[in-house]
Amino acid sequence: MLKNKITWLAVTSALVVSIHSAGAQSEAASGLYQIISGTYSACCGIGGALDSSLPNESQRFVRLTVDPQSDVATMTFLGKDTQTVLSIVPCPPGDPINFSFDYGLVFSNRIVFHVDPGGPPYRMYWNYTASNSAHRLRIDGTLGTLQGFCVDVPDRFSHSNVVAELVPPPRLSITGVSSSGARLFLQGHAGLTNVIEASTDLVTWVGVSTNVMDYSLCPICPFAIFEDSASTNLTRRFYRAIEFP
Repeated sequence: MLKNKITWLAVTSALVVSIHSAGAQSEAASGLYQIISGTYSACCGIGGALDSSLPNESQRFVRLTVDPQSDVATMTFLGKDTQTVLSIVPCPPGDPINFSFDYGLVFSNRIVFHVDPGGPPYRMYWNYTASNSAHRLRIDGTLGTLQGFCVDVPDRFSHSNVVAELVPPPRLSITGVSSSGARLFLQGHAGLTNVIEASTDLVTWVGVSTNVMDYSLCPICPFAIFEDSASTNLTRRFYRAIEFP
């Protein structure tokens, strides 16, 4: 299951500390990116190239994971549910090719994913570049095969001018602490599930509230309010919010 970024809060007696996770402005940030625009092309079976505009049902998001220690990245194209990986079968019978690219080389303003033709059966190759700016990616590239079995089935697949914006993490804040406990305000994204977890030591976490962000409450700013009565007997309490598809 894919997780979005986590928002943290700490409550110690009457002191409230907010910690927000965010990537550096000049570097690509790991996270889920929503495709805003772009073109996908499959080429070149009978009828020539087939172009389609993005986003669509099978290509709505891009998951980018960057390892800051090794400067290596992975990029995956995902469907509307943020879980289904885009895949194609160049020619049946055969296993699908997933649009998930490993071993991307991270530079200051771009990430390059490049693989020379591999082994059978498809002898795949790909060359993708994800240019990054603050919380935004522009993706261009081609995946193809050098060994085709069906002349009427495309064997080259491209993305051009794909723009994807980083989906912000859920927002968690404390609106007050009283004899009834800490009162939390959670703002997420419509249609997604947000779980508030609590801890006393930042090691063991327990879910204390699960909320599906309802479109009807506020389509652009869905929220939930939770009162943690268990916090009344504690001198220290940490919270975090995790968002799931």
